[in-house]
Amino acid sequence: MKLEEIKAHYKEFDGWIHSLKALTDAEWNMPLGEGKWSVAAVVSHLLLWDQYSLKERFPYFKEGAELPSFPDFQSVNERAREYAENTGSKEEILDGLLAVRAEFHRMLDGMDNEKLAVSFKISDHHLTVGTYIKDFIEHDIHHQQQVNQALGKTLV
Repeated sequence: MKLEEIKAHYKEFDGWIHSLKALTDAEWNMPLGEGKWSVAAVVSHLLLWDQYSLKERFPYFKEGAELPSFPDFQSVNERAREYAENTGSKEEILDGLLAVRAEFHRMLDGMDNEKLAVSFKISDHHLTVGTYIKDFIEHDIHHQQQVNQALGKTLV
């Protein structure tokens, strides 16, 4: 994935995040399906993982770096659900996600395709900055599709 494609995704995804501000409270709190998380919890999940990447990963992407494993996925995901259901308002969650994404934009503006090729390890997994970001873009798209399907509409 080229840098311009990455930048285009984040710009487009910002539009989708903004569109979620128009959701009613019922839509925001609607589960994606029987026994599934709510829209709010899914967006909070994106926020917490983006905050993690911003603080615990991006600063340490250096050629040959060996980074620790990801934290326990279930505990991070549970914190995201709890935050969405008990603490964070729709505005706080969406504005928080947009703020983190603004940091992503700044980081990407200082990047070139050479920096995307920097390789490192997370546990036993060999990655490049580009493949790490691509994985998170795929994660974005997966959850965007889930939310849009649950709402019965395509938000842009």
